[in-house]
Amino acid sequence: MSEAKVREVSRQSEVVQRTPSTTRSAGATHPGYRREQNEDAYWADEYKGIWVVADGLGGHHAGELASKTVVEEIEQSASTDRHYENALQKAHSLLLGDEHSTANMGSTAVVLAEEGDYFHIYWVGDSRAYLWTPGNRNGELSQLTNDHSYVQMLMDSGAINSEEAATHPNRHVITRCIGGSTNPKLEIDRVSYRWGAGQKLLLCSDGLSSEVAKEKITRIIAENRDNRRIVDLLISAALDAGGKDNITVQVIDAPPQAPAPTEAPSNLPDHFDNTPTTGTNSRKAWRILAALLITAGAIAAIATGLPQLL
Repeated sequence: MSEAKVREVSRQSEVVQRTPSTTRSAGATHPGYRREQNEDAYWADEYKGIWVVADGLGGHHAGELASKTVVEEIEQSASTDRHYENALQKAHSLLLGDEHSTANMGSTAVVLAEEGDYFHIYWVGDSRAYLWTPGNRNGELSQLTNDHSYVQMLMDSGAINSEEAATHPNRHVITRCIGGSTNPKLEIDRVSYRWGAGQKLLLCSDGLSSEVAKEKITRIIAENRDNRRIVDLLISAALDAGGKDNITVQVIDAPPQAPAPTEAPSNLPDHFDNTPTTGTNSRKAWRILAALLITAGAIAAIATGLPQLL
């Protein structure tokens, strides 16, 4: 489907929801072609330096409620204490305590919060943050987040590679979400970086990242200066790929005062830690567990075949 056709369909059906025009960022969400409702949610306030994308799960309005709960807590925190990890924890508690909630009602989240020339990314689940840095040809697109998913666990353990992960039957299974369990403690990962001049950040739900190749995302960003056009083209690309899931995208420019970019997206002051603040030990444990499970499966398979060999 061409970009013009997507825009025409969007105008007629009013399925695309966009943020009002702003100076540095643009965002939009689309339900896709195969979902009856849009369970994604997003919000932005570039004057407060905060952006969020949430992908709900649970169906029958449960996912929609979960993602909106996440966004509302981030929005409230932006107007008060700006403690976004606490806001995600509160959303988790609210969803677990909701009398209408079910065991599979939950949401992912990826949050961008600015602090001067620096920014923090908080995330849970498989919604992603990418950093695009201008350079030769199409520049470089770096994934800043690490999916909390089953296939990522398999990749970390060495059981499968990225090509196998892209087509794995359980590639949409996440191992961590806000709500969606009986565990009262939520583990939130965080990274912090310094902006570089000309850079752009992309926040998205897996409706984009699971459908559109990284190379195509990079090319769309590199070939277009206007963030609204980038958002429209990225959603069009996901729809062209089948539109099998809800699609939500936000694109944010570096602030005008950002220094020249360094070779790597880091260059942090001493008081920032460029590693996840929580969940690191959990990920190591998952990797060990995955390796043990794979080994156990192999042993079981060999043991099962022994009687036939004897």
